[in-house]
Amino acid sequence: MTRRLLLIATLILLSWPTPPASAHTDLVSITPAEGSRVLGGWPPEVVLAFTEAIDPTLSAVSVSVDGQDGTRVPLGLGLRSTEVVGDLRALKSVDPTTDHRVRISYRVTSADGHPVAGTSTFTIAPDAGSPPTPGAAETTTPEAAPVTPTPPSRTAPASDGASATGLATGAWVAAGLVALVLLSAVVSSRTGRSESRATDGKAEQ
Repeated sequence: MTRRLLLIATLILLSWPTPPASAHTDLVSITPAEGSRVLGGWPPEVVLAFTEAIDPTLSAVSVSVDGQDGTRVPLGLGLRSTEVVGDLRALKSVDPTTDHRVRISYRVTSADGHPVAGTSTFTIAPDAGSPPTPGAAETTTPEAAPVTPTPPSRTAPASDGASATGLATGAWVAAGLVALVLLSAVVSSRTGRSESRATDGKAEQ
């Protein structure tokens, strides 16, 4: 009888349904990946994938640069219910000529209420085609243009023209005076002849 009771109890225990194990949400991947290098500036987003569906309204992702205080970014679901996407487009731009260490801190809650928290880091590195930092290039002083000597002016001095004009005027004055003297001499000669003839006529009478 006792053996039968033990056997029945054993069968009951073996057939009793066991409670399901508590599901645990784990991070599957993160983009940008841990330790990766992103060239030229911020990526547009960070994507976190988990093993369970995530409720973005009960989750948070913050981003810090070079050890500064973290900035919380807007969240949304990705292509799957197990993905959460953080929008990085509104973050302040960083100097593209130097490295910057970025730390992603997340705390998410799965659809069944299980929280998961963790961190991941990546580096923003200069792009190979980034322009050099202002002031780094050497300053080149433009060469002075050669000075062409100005040839001396060939214009005759104004005094020469004035002298020539004065000489011409003096010549005309002298010629006028000579003509006047000659005319006076002719008139005097004719007057003398007339008077001489008149005297001779009176003497004959």
